[in-house]
Amino acid sequence: MQLSLIAVGKTQAAWIRSGTDEYVKRLNRYTRFQFVEVPDIKPRSGKPDPAWVRAEEGKALARHLDSAGVDHLILLDERGKSFTSIAFAKHLENLHVRGLKHLAFVIGGPYGFDAAIRDRAHGQWSLGPMTFSHQMIRPFAAEQLYRAHTILRNEPYHHE
Repeated sequence: MQLSLIAVGKTQAAWIRSGTDEYVKRLNRYTRFQFVEVPDIKPRSGKPDPAWVRAEEGKALARHLDSAGVDHLILLDERGKSFTSIAFAKHLENLHVRGLKHLAFVIGGPYGFDAAIRDRAHGQWSLGPMTFSHQMIRPFAAEQLYRAHTILRNEPYHHE
């Protein structure tokens, strides 16, 4: 199964890129994993209209999801389901055994997700009740995906 973490927009912060890259490298030892950044949408002039930005980012995400053959989509959203690390590992394992070809976790832009993308999603995952920037979620989500794989292999990375 292909596993992807998809983020809207590119990050300019070197420390965020570096942290994300570290866990992408680690994850590739366990599964076919890719981290993808789809372009964010900025209006040519004036203050951005959040609904317009969400709709345009939704179209860009839909094009990527279709071309990548994603058959199971989970949105990272503060209103999503929260898991302990062990429960998330078991949830990920259950998704693996379902015979999915491509599981993708998506980090939206600063205005969140368009309704068309929300309707397409099979679930939502929250990293907790606090709000984080869509940039900072990248290394956090990659690390939790890595942690889940080490838990499933009974490796000593996770401590209870």
